[in-house]
Amino acid sequence: MFNLAVALHKNGTVVTGSDEVFDESLKTMMEEQELLSKGDGWFSDSIHTNLDAVVIGSKVQVDNPELVRAQELGLPLFSFPDFLYEQAKYKTRVVIAGSQHHGTVTQMILHALEYNDVAADYVTETSNGIHLTKENDFILIEASNQASSSLDATPQFQKYIPNIALLSDIATSEAVDSEQFALFVDSVVKGGSITYNDEDVVVKELVETSENPIRKFPYATPAYQEEDGEIFLETPDGELPLEISGSDNLRSMAGAKWICQQMGVDEVEFYEAMSTFH
Repeated sequence: MFNLAVALHKNGTVVTGSDEVFDESLKTMMEEQELLSKGDGWFSDSIHTNLDAVVIGSKVQVDNPELVRAQELGLPLFSFPDFLYEQAKYKTRVVIAGSQHHGTVTQMILHALEYNDVAADYVTETSNGIHLTKENDFILIEASNQASSSLDATPQFQKYIPNIALLSDIATSEAVDSEQFALFVDSVVKGGSITYNDEDVVVKELVETSENPIRKFPYATPAYQEEDGEIFLETPDGELPLEISGSDNLRSMAGAKWICQQMGVDEVEFYEAMSTFH
């Protein structure tokens, strides 16, 4: 929520925010960004008819005085993912979902885009992890598995209706069951695409049995050599030394490559960028 507030503020939107308790580091960052707050706690008088939207955090309860006031005034209410979708509905939405490795895939894509000067909006779960513009065509979203809000139990990854999607993995212990990820696959825009981990049995079955008329691109751990503790990826142009290791990271890189190619970064450009990723 703080990252969203900062991104909107940078675009000239007037943003205020409330929380039960702000930790000291967050207060410092709010002051640096010139974001407005009355301090710890909820203030119903902060909600008024001049507001264009009220975005509800995941911990806001139904009896929250600000929420109650917003409902009384009939103001537009959004969960975090619903609001982001409104900001991104006219862009090409690239949504990365999964249980454990989708964050790594997202960071690899971002690194390759930045390395090759490809402009894109993005939403990640890292510090300062949201960048929103009016002009960029693409938005890259690291989709959370958390509920959309306390009022809406729908997993956030189902809210974005991707044009381009990736599903990295589904943990058997995941609180979000596989049926929820099946709905994610079916939510991809018709004619869009999903890139999926061919080595995850659950992911593979969900994607390949989906009747959604979309393109399906499987990925797997690429061929590589390990010499003296260093990893060399086998590419069409020869062996490429990498600063990453481990099959999970290498497989994530293979998925990221498919996505980057759909966002305008060719294979050679992608591999050049990955040689500097760590």
